Amino acid sequence: MKMNSIKKILPSLTIALMLLAGVSCTNKENGNAQIKFSLTDAPSMEFTAVNLDVQGIEIGVGDSANGKWEALDLLQPGVYNLLDYRNGETLLLANESFPAGSISQVRLILGPNNTVIKNGVSYPLTTPSAQQSGLKFNLHQVLEADMMYSFVIDFDASRSIHETGNGKFMLKPVIRAYAEAFGATLRGYALPAEAKPYVQIVQGTDTLVSLPETDGKFLFPGIKGGVWKVNVVATDELNAYKDSTFITAPIAEGVVTDLGNIILKK
Repeated sequence: MKMNSIKKILPSLTIALMLLAGVSCTNKENGNAQIKFSLTDAPSMEFTAVNLDVQGIEIGVGDSANGKWEALDLLQPGVYNLLDYRNGETLLLANESFPAGSISQVRLILGPNNTVIKNGVSYPLTTPSAQQSGLKFNLHQVLEADMMYSFVIDFDASRSIHETGNGKFMLKPVIRAYAEAFGATLRGYALPAEAKPYVQIVQGTDTLVSLPETDGKFLFPGIKGGVWKVNVVATDELNAYKDSTFITAPIAEGVVTDLGNIILKK
């Protein structure tokens, strides 16, 4: 493939990388999934603000009894009004790669600056001593390598805040959480490395590009299900490798489809 042709695909490559933002193609066969945690709230008629000081999020790996806690990198710690995130609005807490396997619990770590506003007056919001290590709730899920998961923490403010008298309010969280695999994943190996290949997939108006790793692995997570056209394009002119183009069988959302080794020939 000529160098001027490569330049022509660079804008498409930039768009594709933006579409896959936050997703790394460095996942190895021993297993990482891409996980995203968002926070939302059920409506509350009693309060005009429910301010939580969100400082961290941890995942319980393994079963509830014998598991361990792994911290995620919180995108932006701070005080957030839960009532700003309802009716489909969410607050993105974390988005990163995480080892595949079983998880059982989530723990939301709060700082000391938690308040509620009722009738125009701000009141401190305390947590029971049992919750000082974080707000824990169950989330049993098996993470599959190379899949993307979107976890939604649905906080019910109206049922979670209790007035104890004398203008005191206590947080006893009622939280619903669920996980959904996001889209489908298409992966494989573009070989040999000497061909310097890139992989382009096309479905209708959607075009995505992956630059394989040194071992040839390419990965397209979070894509639509259905049939995709796959173009494996050699950019090495010296050895004159031939491109490869084919159509996939229909791929299903929530499933990892492995194309195996795609070997370009001279």
